[in-house]
Amino acid sequence: MDPWARWLLHGRSGGDEAAEQQTLNFLTPIRDRVLNGADIQPGDVVLDVGCGDGLLGFGSLSRVGHDGTVVFTDVSPDLLNECREIAERARVSHRCMFVRTPAETLEGIEDSSVDVVTTRSVLIYVDDKPAAFDAFRRVLRPGGRMSLFEPINRRHLELNRDTLFGYDVTPVMELAAKVRAVFEAVADPDGPMLGFDETDLLHVAEVSGLTDITVSLELTSTERPYFRDLSWETFLQMSPNPHAPTFGDAIKKALNDNESAVFESHLRPKVETSMGARVRNAHAYVTAREPEAAPEHTPASESPPHPSPWS
Repeated sequence: MDPWARWLLHGRSGGDEAAEQQTLNFLTPIRDRVLNGADIQPGDVVLDVGCGDGLLGFGSLSRVGHDGTVVFTDVSPDLLNECREIAERARVSHRCMFVRTPAETLEGIEDSSVDVVTTRSVLIYVDDKPAAFDAFRRVLRPGGRMSLFEPINRRHLELNRDTLFGYDVTPVMELAAKVRAVFEAVADPDGPMLGFDETDLLHVAEVSGLTDITVSLELTSTERPYFRDLSWETFLQMSPNPHAPTFGDAIKKALNDNESAVFESHLRPKVETSMGARVRNAHAYVTAREPEAAPEHTPASESPPHPSPWS
């Protein structure tokens, strides 16, 4: 199983079915908002870029109806196979297509062949975001729509300097800083996950030639933890993204045995009782449209770099 599939199907929930269901409960409203923003119509061809296990794609099927098609694309052959098997079990494979291709090129998808492009939490893994927007434009028909969701991790880090994994760590702040440093060491501040914010998404969408662009930044704070009734053992097996270590591995790497014991005595009761949480998120929804008559434009991937005010 490739790393993308290993994380999405196991790592993000620690292999725990209840935790995975809670993840889906969290993601379902996001899915619905992305699909609502796409204004999907019966008969449309919808392209789900970076489909993962098909949250957006399968959610689109009821909207395109019997005459529509959903195209699932991903770089992971294992995840495409997972989607294909789900479609076969649901007897909807005749309305689906599966293409292995990166977001930066969408190679294998014909020009002006889709009505809608959707994506969720994919651009955070894409180095060349302007190329991805150029690819979105290339495959959209005149008047086609784009709708996407992206975490704004640069803001997320600043919002959560006094927490770790969504829990108050003030009494063990020095130990928490060591653990946090393990995760930060694998996340380049100028890389794809941290090197952009909502203003960059707006700029790249503009330069690509899309029109009627809306970028909605949302900052949220809640005392409800990500997961409830979570065992410590499951928590230790979780990982925040495919490139990051598990929480357990990060703690082991950052702390010695005595420090680990102190850290666990503070954090474990919070994890297992769902107490002491303060979950803050920063994310953006983007909608845009391909012009009815596509004008000449400079590809976003060839435009001058955009100086972000938050750099």
